Amino acid sequence: MKIFEFLASQSEKRPWLVIAITALVTVFLMAGFPRLSTELSQEAMMPKHYDSIKAWDEVKDVFGGVSSEIALVTAENVADPEVARALLSMDPSDAEENGVPGGSVLKVETYLDFIKYRLPEMLAAVGIDAPIDPGAVDDASLTQFLDFYLDPRPDSPFLDLMAAFTGGLDEEQRAGILAVFQENRERIAGMISDDATATMLRFQLDPDLSENALTALAKDLESYVSGKLAGIEGVSVYYSGDASFQKDSQEFMQKETSKLMLIALLFVMLILYLTFRRLSDIGLPLLIILVAIFWIIGVMGWAGITYTTMSVAIMPLMLGINIAYVIHILSRYYEEREGGASVDLSATTSVKTVGVAVFLTAITTLFGFSSFMITDMPPMRDFGLLCMMGIAFSFLLSLTLLPAIIVIRDRRKREEKQQAHLEKMRRRRRDSRYGTAIDNVLVRMAMLSEHNHWAVALVTLSLVAFATFAVFNVRTGADVRKMMPEDMPSMKASEMITEIFGPQNSDVILAWGDIYDPKNLAAILELEDSIPLDPRNLPESEYYFARDRISSIADYILMASPDGKLPDTREGVTAVVEQLSLRMPVGSFVGEKDGEYVAMIMLNSGFPETEDEMRVKTNILRDRSAAVAEKSGLRFSSTGFTVLVADLLGNIVPTQLETSGLALLLCALVLILVFKSFIYGICTLVVVVCGMAAELLFLFALGWPLDLMTVMVASLVIGAGIDFGIHITHRFREERHVNGSDVEEAIRNTVKHVGRALVAAALTTMGVFFILGLSNMGMMQRFGFTTTVGLLGALLGAILVLPSVLAIVAGRINGADAPRRNAVGGSD
Repeated sequence: MKIFEFLASQSEKRPWLVIAITALVTVFLMAGFPRLSTELSQEAMMPKHYDSIKAWDEVKDVFGGVSSEIALVTAENVADPEVARALLSMDPSDAEENGVPGGSVLKVETYLDFIKYRLPEMLAAVGIDAPIDPGAVDDASLTQFLDFYLDPRPDSPFLDLMAAFTGGLDEEQRAGILAVFQENRERIAGMISDDATATMLRFQLDPDLSENALTALAKDLESYVSGKLAGIEGVSVYYSGDASFQKDSQEFMQKETSKLMLIALLFVMLILYLTFRRLSDIGLPLLIILVAIFWIIGVMGWAGITYTTMSVAIMPLMLGINIAYVIHILSRYYEEREGGASVDLSATTSVKTVGVAVFLTAITTLFGFSSFMITDMPPMRDFGLLCMMGIAFSFLLSLTLLPAIIVIRDRRKREEKQQAHLEKMRRRRRDSRYGTAIDNVLVRMAMLSEHNHWAVALVTLSLVAFATFAVFNVRTGADVRKMMPEDMPSMKASEMITEIFGPQNSDVILAWGDIYDPKNLAAILELEDSIPLDPRNLPESEYYFARDRISSIADYILMASPDGKLPDTREGVTAVVEQLSLRMPVGSFVGEKDGEYVAMIMLNSGFPETEDEMRVKTNILRDRSAAVAEKSGLRFSSTGFTVLVADLLGNIVPTQLETSGLALLLCALVLILVFKSFIYGICTLVVVVCGMAAELLFLFALGWPLDLMTVMVASLVIGAGIDFGIHITHRFREERHVNGSDVEEAIRNTVKHVGRALVAAALTTMGVFFILGLSNMGMMQRFGFTTTVGLLGALLGAILVLPSVLAIVAGRINGADAPRRNAVGGSD
């Protein structure tokens, strides 16, 4: 191609210009590094048109979202006056005064909120002017009050103390105060343990905070809480929630990315050393790939593409795939030098010749990743786009920067030293006993396959059929949190909170309509009652939903009604709501948007163990909501972590089929164009079909889920594995057409000359993916090992299955069922 000739000539004639341009582009793109942001939330994985995401956005718009941070405080007694005073002093304004960014914390909830916000208003409403200042109360009196607060009894001495303090309480006032405190005790049961050794501080966070801001906020909140509780003996604090999870995940991903990248670098350096035995030939290929990686990161920063859980794989991935481009060009350069060509001629020849083959390899791999662009999952589209750019960058740099640096390096070296190095390479290749042994083994394998080509075809078809069965029966998984290790501090804190206070996972049902209509309030209660009674809800202690962990404004109106029933009139509802507003933040349960009321039904429940349970749980919410909506004037929408994940699960298998199908189609078109033959183009696809079958059978056999990472393996195997088939088919046709070999001899010569290089390239790429499998992230482990197995399947398909298919095709074209050595070579 003329473009390759142009690039080669420019790199040879103006190497310093090429290096200067590359350096300028690199500096510009690296300036985008500080702009890079991370995004690890579940909703970031979701397509924006999903109903659950739209409902999630409504929760943020109307109620400020459900993004929160929890500080679990443990002590011998969290109702100790010192602890209580510290908790009572915490609010958004106090947090801002102590270093927490203003507006990042919308609300601070503790088990003492009733004392701080509602009790003064209630006392004032009944004519008692008694300002509450815990700082002005002695420890003994505050202890007595807190004892009554947590255990409100009619005979509590605190009532007598309060009567003396206020100038007397009649029986009606005493009974009223007691009832209010008893109602409050039920409400705060989920905030303080029965034995008062643990309590939760819940910080409601600004839902629009960026991931980087969340990370910084987690550190600020830790400093704030520890500062407020400093000096109190025996107090420990553990953090869980969106901010701490983001912080822990980001720190873990940085360490994990660095670890995997370092191991992959060492592995690739070993491969390069074994290939070239020259230190500069180790550094050069790595430089090319590292520059390409810097360009990718820079583009992410400038374009605002976020760093997600999928992004962890990009850098090792680029090492594993793109190293082959550099090795091919560098190998051809030394081949030309060994033949006596000059430095300049060898550099230009390597680009003009191998550049075409590398281009075909790059374009098919690029097509494999381009299939991710049709998915509606944003992070997967970004992953595909970044990988496509990485391949394009590496290909361009391999054809420009690499020969430019080689020319500058080798022009300056003495001829004697260069010839000595070239002689070592010739001798090593000539005396390579292991290479000869590998060639012989590969040839025997291929010939055995060719001699039994119908049996091989039958076995392959059987495995493909089994893999087709597996793709519709393999489990699916989409929980981002399962990607992180369970020993992360925020994950361990979450487990502690669940053990003490029960599940904190909140699902939400939004009810839209005339909320304060008594009939609609009754409909909301009917919905809440029907959810736990659904036959699909698990029995006894294993249930998904419990009635006492479902709450809405309707529940509080019912509890606050004098006769224990919902009011019959709107006026009655309004009167109860006015009384409730003195004791609780009604705006946390009912809001308004575009002139319409919306109520939030909160469902605190455990996170399902399996994906099937997640779907069942989501279906219960939606089915019960639909049934009530038909009979009422309300409309409902469900959202929350469970619902978001369940919706994403439903998209996993279609994504697998769509992306892999498109990748196969694109590769088929390329192969047909390359070989100018429909039948040979389609036959070559058998290599990636074997790889995909191996991947699916591996997942099915181990019981691993098809998740957000493994769903990408099929397209990746197609993009990377198709190269194996291209080399085999291309050489086979060359042997048949150019050299006039019969089918058996063509297969033998093809595997003999191409097989070892294929194995070396495959093992290099597989090695990098195997390294990804060493990750501590569950999803990354499965992704790495599954891709390794998929590429191994593609390699075996190229060495064992493709020769059999080529034998069958060539035999049919020549009019023979079983082609053998004495077959007459004809046009294929």
